[in-house]
Amino acid sequence: MKVLIIDDSPVSREHMSYFVREAGFDPYLFESAEQLLEWSDLNGLTETLVLLDWVMPDIQGPELCEIIRDKYPHSNTYIIMVSAKNESADVAEGLRAGADDYISKPLNPQEINARLEVGVRTLELRAELDEANSKRFAAERYAGVGQLAAGAAHEINNPLGFLKSNLSLLQAEMPAVCALLQRAMDPSESIDEVRSCVTRDDLAESLQDFSEMLVDMCNGAERIGAIVGSLQSFTAEIPQKNPAFDFNELIRSVAGDDVKLDLDSQNSIFADPQQLKRLIIELVDNARWAVQAGGEVSISTSKADDHIRLVVEDTGRGIEPDNLLRVTDPFFTTKPIGSALGMGLSRAEAIVRNHGGHLRLSSSVGKGTCVVCELPLQ
Repeated sequence: MKVLIIDDSPVSREHMSYFVREAGFDPYLFESAEQLLEWSDLNGLTETLVLLDWVMPDIQGPELCEIIRDKYPHSNTYIIMVSAKNESADVAEGLRAGADDYISKPLNPQEINARLEVGVRTLELRAELDEANSKRFAAERYAGVGQLAAGAAHEINNPLGFLKSNLSLLQAEMPAVCALLQRAMDPSESIDEVRSCVTRDDLAESLQDFSEMLVDMCNGAERIGAIVGSLQSFTAEIPQKNPAFDFNELIRSVAGDDVKLDLDSQNSIFADPQQLKRLIIELVDNARWAVQAGGEVSISTSKADDHIRLVVEDTGRGIEPDNLLRVTDPFFTTKPIGSALGMGLSRAEAIVRNHGGHLRLSSSVGKGTCVVCELPLQ
């Protein structure tokens, strides 16, 4: 851990450094905010305790404090403001600027030592918390990857199974048919002897079986391709810079005549239009399946502060409470086997999350489902 002292007065600097060394630290000394910022550009401010004087010639302490917080928002930095200003309003101003603590001059050795101990303890606790969060995020990420891999393996194994089965049958049956056809084409062979090896009906049945196997194999290969495509879109990254576009126009172009629209008058948003188009398609397709014959699907938008709220509702069958927490899991579906991959809501949630937003879902069995997406304007 590093301790930095910033004070334009050589006497005050040496005074503070003495107390810091007495506490067991070897401080870095700076006489101006500019020196500190140049040093921090090279070394960063992680695991750092800063003793910062209020009054300095170039940048005042509160302003420097704000600069540090803006420039290093994720650094584990503990800032103690030091000043002869000891009015409550001064203390409040320093703390609002981003200081963690405040010491009034003249300096008291016992007070400095105690506040240094608090600062060190706080930095250590923050470091432990950061480490615990990193481990938790890593565990969640690995669990998510494991779940995704397990789901993908399960979905791919089904079409892969009948691909292998059909290939095995073709490998076993095709050589005999090919040999028979070669004999039929050989002028030295008696056509009657060839015909005696197999009946017309058996040959026609074998060829029909081969044709059906090939169709099934093509369908299986297409399904595997669809699964891979779903995984690619699920993990697609959102561009760092997105254009502004009219969200309402995008919704109208996708929704269809069967969807009731209630759109806010002004809905310009900075986002990936292709990803948001995919989001709407996934949500509307799910809603349409839920209502099927009868029922209503609606989309509404509204603007609040710095985000747009997109709401897709249906008056369909609803979702069972036990399934509500699982519907956004990759490959989870309540639709008939083979009719869906179970990636729609997973993709939708990933798109919203990658845009810095949130998706929440509520449902009542027999009454319908409501999906709310909160999307930042920029």
